[in-house]
Amino acid sequence: MNKKPAEGPKLSKREQLRKERQQRSLIWNSILLGGGGLTIAAIVWYFVTTAQPGPLSGEFTVPNEGAGHTTSVDTPLTFQHYPPSSGAHYPAPANWNAYDDPVSEGYFVHNLEHGGVVFLYKCPENNCPELKQQFKDLFAKAPPESRFNKVKILSSPYDEAKMPSQIVALAWGNQVNLDHFDEAALLQWYQRYVNRGPELVP
Repeated sequence: MNKKPAEGPKLSKREQLRKERQQRSLIWNSILLGGGGLTIAAIVWYFVTTAQPGPLSGEFTVPNEGAGHTTSVDTPLTFQHYPPSSGAHYPAPANWNAYDDPVSEGYFVHNLEHGGVVFLYKCPENNCPELKQQFKDLFAKAPPESRFNKVKILSSPYDEAKMPSQIVALAWGNQVNLDHFDEAALLQWYQRYVNRGPELVP
């Protein structure tokens, strides 16, 4: 007479399979949750690092005067709006820097075309050492933009007769006038408009 096999080992095997399934499920859930968490963190990081600040009080759009290049730096330039934030300009831009001496419009408009920002300021008889140092310090602490790893800022004294305020911040086709040096506002302007010119180049 054949004996019925004991049920214990079958139950044990079933239990073992169930535990293995639970373990696999737990591992996959951990992987999915971990991957999802990393994805969310990456998305948050992207938006935090690329988000542009809001507008500054008083900023305005300036009509576009084109983006043509002259054949040489000796070509006379005229603009409809001063200080200019667009228009015909010299064949090459100036280096990004905080300048002690005035930079020609033909150069800095080209910098604006490349997606940089320009800060112009009144400096009677080119004698304003404290203000010049403030712009040098600003340039030193401004974060490099993420595409070319450059601080795309140019600051320079400018013709007082063409200045509507103590300081003018320019981007391509945009302007804000400031009555005094405001580091936070200037950095906000830079982060708002860097790499937003018609040519995305260093």
